[in-house]
Amino acid sequence: MTTAGTLNRGYFYNLDREGALQLLQQAGLKINDDPDEGRDEAASTAQYLGGPSDKWTLGAARTEQRFLRNQQLQLRGSSCSLCGQSFPEQLLVAAHIKPRSACSEKERMDTANVSMLACLFGCDALFEFGYIVVGESGVMQVGNPLPEQVGNRIEGLVGRKCRAHDEQSRGYFAWHLQAHSGKLINQPQRTFDPGPLTERVLR
Repeated sequence: MTTAGTLNRGYFYNLDREGALQLLQQAGLKINDDPDEGRDEAASTAQYLGGPSDKWTLGAARTEQRFLRNQQLQLRGSSCSLCGQSFPEQLLVAAHIKPRSACSEKERMDTANVSMLACLFGCDALFEFGYIVVGESGVMQVGNPLPEQVGNRIEGLVGRKCRAHDEQSRGYFAWHLQAHSGKLINQPQRTFDPGPLTERVLR
């Protein structure tokens, strides 16, 4: 539309991020890149007071994500790479072994080796937060200090061979191990001590 309110024929033009933000702001839309905004205001009340429940946002999209999951299903079937159990496909996620944010573009494109299938029954989160790590031989062990509440779940994983560990993925697992154990890869591995939920070093 023109400033006079008449139709102006034309074409669609690409907008860069700055131009898109200015256009949305002129339309009266509030743009916010912080998904947590409004949580503090609502925390002390019985009703959410953080504004509209939906907001327009601009951000990068993980274009390889759908391909990555489908590829893992084709390569390894519908089983969790950590606990080894078979689940319906919707209960498995493509989990990055080395966090995507820490990967180079080349590593992100190494989709067959930089990721694995992990189930939504705890394995995905336990690996992501480093409570379980994979040693150089591919055997799972305790990583970060364990909250007492997750001890039983960890006990069923420690000592198992990770199905996704091989020569091609070894480097990604080594990165994860170092990031969450705070020690060199070639030092003695920590192992889980059931009972008091403590760790010991094999010498």
